[in-house]
Amino acid sequence: MKIRKSLFALSLTILAGIILMPSVSAQPTSLSKDEMLYYTSVWKGDRFPDGRPKVSDDLMKRLKYVSVTEAWQTLNGLSDMAEGQGAASFGEMRRSTYSNQYFGGFKMMRDEIVISGRAMTIHFLPYRPDLNGLVQQQGQKDGRGRGQYTWGIDQLQSGDCYVADVCEGILDASHVGDNLGTTIWTKSGNGAVIKGTLRDLYGNLAVNPKWNVMCRDFRPQANSSNLVIGVNCPIQIGYVTVMPGDAVLATREGVVFIPPQHVQRVVETSERTRLQDYWAHQGVKQGRFTAQQADGSYTPEMNKEFTQWLIDNADNMKKFFDDPDAAPSPEFIKQYIKERQGQGGPRQQ
Repeated sequence: MKIRKSLFALSLTILAGIILMPSVSAQPTSLSKDEMLYYTSVWKGDRFPDGRPKVSDDLMKRLKYVSVTEAWQTLNGLSDMAEGQGAASFGEMRRSTYSNQYFGGFKMMRDEIVISGRAMTIHFLPYRPDLNGLVQQQGQKDGRGRGQYTWGIDQLQSGDCYVADVCEGILDASHVGDNLGTTIWTKSGNGAVIKGTLRDLYGNLAVNPKWNVMCRDFRPQANSSNLVIGVNCPIQIGYVTVMPGDAVLATREGVVFIPPQHVQRVVETSERTRLQDYWAHQGVKQGRFTAQQADGSYTPEMNKEFTQWLIDNADNMKKFFDDPDAAPSPEFIKQYIKERQGQGGPRQQ
């Protein structure tokens, strides 16, 4: 009787384990939709069907005119950490701001083309036969093709920036050639940031004049000796933790990854600075302002003059910029005027 009861209890335990055990899906570090929602829950805006944050097209368009320096400076002073969350690391109390969002150790295929988009991430590891076989098997169950190197590219949406953490494989083999480059550009209309190397440099240059890649270097070898451990997952680029849906901004200054909940703050801070800088630079060139005054130490008379300049030119600010699209919108400028008038002084950045 005891044996029968024990076997019955064991059977119930096994059955409960089968019922409660989560089903295997995707690659080991890929985020499910529920996991995506949880790990990006600070973002309260729109999302893609898979749960990835979707920063508005308007903000992404405006982000192209933000400098990496401005973006980093703004992020370095921001925090959205709730009380009691994760400030401690290895027994230390760290400054809980976004101070690790920039990396500057890469090359750009085209120095003059800004890369700006919503991060779609992929993570590679060095090849290991047993793990690779299971990853490939699961990929086939999930309806993916045989070539793991295309799995992230297959999921790209318009406006995405393809961000790949490519392991240092045999012969330092490269990840994206001109065939994949053509596909990335066609699907996203955007660029890529690759922690790894790029091959077929001149083939990639021929894809489209606006197609650009930031990578560690250029190599002739094809992709080899690695496997995909995750798609749409947290990855590391340089010393930055990148999350799916982060806003990517890459220029000759380097690359900055902006958490989606802070993109608007970064963009609007830059646009205020852009207006101030243009006006102050003109005053310096005319010999009316000193370096210290132009750098933010406005006198009361300067503040009054700057605000009046904004009022006079709110609807035709485009004429002052070499690229008219770099001018903030009339709606933003008018709101900025109200802020300044309400403060009775300059808005210091």
